[in-house]
Amino acid sequence: MSKVLFIADKISDDALEYLAGFPDLEVDNRPGLSLAEKLEAVAKADALIVRSATKVDSELLEAASCLSLVVRAGVGVDNIDLDAATRKGVVVQNVPEGNTRSAAEHTIAMMLALSRNIPEAHRSVKAGEWDRGRFVGVEFQGKTLGVIGFGKIGRHVAHMAAGLGLEILAFDPFLAPHMAEELGIELVTDLGDLASRCDFLTVHVPKTEGTSALIGSELLGKARKGLRLINCARGGIVDEAALLEAIETGQVAGAALDVFEQEPPVDRALVDHPAVVVTPHLGASTREAQVNVARSAAQLVVDYLENGKLHSPVNAVFLEPDMRERLDPYGELGRRLGRLQAQFLEGNPERILVQYFGDMFDEPRSQNYVTAQVLSGFLGDRCSQPVNQVNARALAREQGLVVEESSEGRSRYFANMIRVELTDSSGARNLGGSIRGRKGIRLVSLDNYHFDAVLEGWMVIAANEDRPGMIGTIGQVLSSHEVNISSMSLGRDQSGGTALSVINLDDPEEKKLPAVAEELTGREGILWARTLQAE
Repeated sequence: MSKVLFIADKISDDALEYLAGFPDLEVDNRPGLSLAEKLEAVAKADALIVRSATKVDSELLEAASCLSLVVRAGVGVDNIDLDAATRKGVVVQNVPEGNTRSAAEHTIAMMLALSRNIPEAHRSVKAGEWDRGRFVGVEFQGKTLGVIGFGKIGRHVAHMAAGLGLEILAFDPFLAPHMAEELGIELVTDLGDLASRCDFLTVHVPKTEGTSALIGSELLGKARKGLRLINCARGGIVDEAALLEAIETGQVAGAALDVFEQEPPVDRALVDHPAVVVTPHLGASTREAQVNVARSAAQLVVDYLENGKLHSPVNAVFLEPDMRERLDPYGELGRRLGRLQAQFLEGNPERILVQYFGDMFDEPRSQNYVTAQVLSGFLGDRCSQPVNQVNARALAREQGLVVEESSEGRSRYFANMIRVELTDSSGARNLGGSIRGRKGIRLVSLDNYHFDAVLEGWMVIAANEDRPGMIGTIGQVLSSHEVNISSMSLGRDQSGGTALSVINLDDPEEKKLPAVAEELTGREGILWARTLQAE
């Protein structure tokens, strides 16, 4: 029986020729349709290929009566409602490596253009000048390149740059140390240290809350004088105002930028600066990348429809409604525990162990689902694509992270409980959680401390000497910063030993929180303090 593939956005002729070789596949290739026409076409489709133009939202998915697969011909899936697709039982796949080579090559090209003043020299000669003395450049040989984010593109850039004589340093808090050794690069654990040791610095991380303005005035102030900065990742990772100031003061020798916080950029001061090389977001714009992405998308469709094979799924596995209803609270608990572990991280991670207590997790699918949610919380902000139970283990493996699970029988205190232990280069830490009622998500242990805390929103977790007056000290510090407590839970290892306070906050101003943690840590009797976000 033939299957129908609806192609809603333009893809390369090479991909269409490939699809023509499958007579049982009816290809409805009509890019540029109106919404009403798309709704009519998708109603008959078993599979759908889109790029960025078509929005695969709940309306489109509801119109699809037999759709089982959506393929995004590219990396980003911002235009696809993954939750709606999962509820519908539709698998979503992307093409995560289709433009990896293209983006890496563009980064190297930008570095060369910047180091040899090629754009300015080009304009000078075109203007009829011949002023060789103005455009003396620098060589790569003997220089150091710092790579922020050591995923697929970062690794490609490092490999190419090493071949050009550059020494490679990498910063990636989620890369296991043994992976750095296998790749033959030095892993630097402090971003300021990286900047201070580099002649060139390139960034290859996704744009998230954590990476917004990652390269700002503070980091640039720590950089080696004369640093050259390259950003072919995402606009907004570099604070453009801070970069311009650093260039004008001579701290930074120049920059090569393919992406901007606002595209096209409106503020021209940075763009027009003679020490800045710019291109209009061309990282993936090669003929080969466009062909590779489209051909890969076509292959994903054929492999799934004909053989049931999945290669790069980015949404959740479909679970039966009753199983999902039972597991969803524990999945969310796992995600929050993973997110907390990421914020507690003190060194590069090596191993995550998820321990399961109770009958809820007897079935392997239950453990797989929750473990993936733990990894989603732990890795989520660091990955350029969604992390979920379909791809979580593969993404963790790519980072060199060992993921293990164990069934521990019944807990002494809870019907069902999860404990997540993270081992990094500084040691091991475990967090335990459970559910109160149907959806009461609780944090119940941290290492040897036991308590019963609400696991939501912003939290302060502080360890202190177990003696009178310490709770008052903590409350005084929070009050001085106008931060209100919504709930509080306490635990201790022994009387007169060490106590732990877990404090939930009422919608605090986020900018105040670093100062709260810093002041708490400086108070007598407080051993350490962290501000963390559970959701």
